[in-house]
Amino acid sequence: MKIFNSNVSLFFLAIFLIFFKINYSISKKLINQNEEYNDAFARNILYPLSAAAFSSVPNLCLKNIFKNSTLIRQVTYKCDVTSSDSCSGFVVVDYDKKAVVIVFRGSISNEQVTFEVIDTIFKKKDKFIGGGFVSSYFNNAFQTVWNGGIKDAYLTIKNKFPTFETWVTGHSLGAAMASICGSTISYLKYTNVNNIKQITFGQPRTGDKNYAKAVDNLISYSYRVIHKKDPVPHLPFKNLFGYVHHKEEIFYDNNMMPGSNYSLCSDEDDSNKCSNKHFDYDFNDHLLYFNRNIFTFEEEGCKY
Repeated sequence: MKIFNSNVSLFFLAIFLIFFKINYSISKKLINQNEEYNDAFARNILYPLSAAAFSSVPNLCLKNIFKNSTLIRQVTYKCDVTSSDSCSGFVVVDYDKKAVVIVFRGSISNEQVTFEVIDTIFKKKDKFIGGGFVSSYFNNAFQTVWNGGIKDAYLTIKNKFPTFETWVTGHSLGAAMASICGSTISYLKYTNVNNIKQITFGQPRTGDKNYAKAVDNLISYSYRVIHKKDPVPHLPFKNLFGYVHHKEEIFYDNNMMPGSNYSLCSDEDDSNKCSNKHFDYDFNDHLLYFNRNIFTFEEEGCKY
């Protein structure tokens, strides 16, 4: 898993130097912990779960995250032409918090990131059932895992506990898959829209403006967390390839330690008030959320 290196950072920075138009502003709107987005929920539950997805045996992480939970199913499938690349996710139910959680794993290699970028930029987008179009790579990754067992596992446990909330999360590639998943669940009315909570970390742009509007209409509790100079949320490029973020951006312009301020960014995609204020991007910020590396965190049992 730990095979990302500085070449990835240079890869992204090179793309930015060629394509990206910089607009700089330093204004931001701070919100406190009493707003709907909850730092503790993202920090202590959903981000650790996103890290747990990188483990083939996430039970240790689950024991440290939840006191009373069951791993329903974990699936992993090949999702591009490289034999070593795969896409993965799992379903877990927490009985105390009354939630069924779907978690998608992020990218596992430099090669997979390259395929994601190439397919997303150069291949025709796939139609999303709820409206608009999405990246063919992200959609194929989601559909492969969803139809490969996650859907059945989710519906089985959801039907057993129909009043439980549905939480959806993931990091990077897993974040894009989570975005499509939460929207699909809402569109197909598998649960009440008010029962869906979706928070992603380092999510790339996943679809076009109509997809973004669809997500905004389908999910009322949806947040994209961005760490400081993380370049991935700025990919693919909105002005060139028609990709647009859905709401809402939560921006941490700091080290994300406990008690850190964050900004709620309700303006249009790539507003200069939040993450777009930076132009000296740092890929390390993509791997480091809440002061924990997404790869090594699961090896530590997802425990702070």
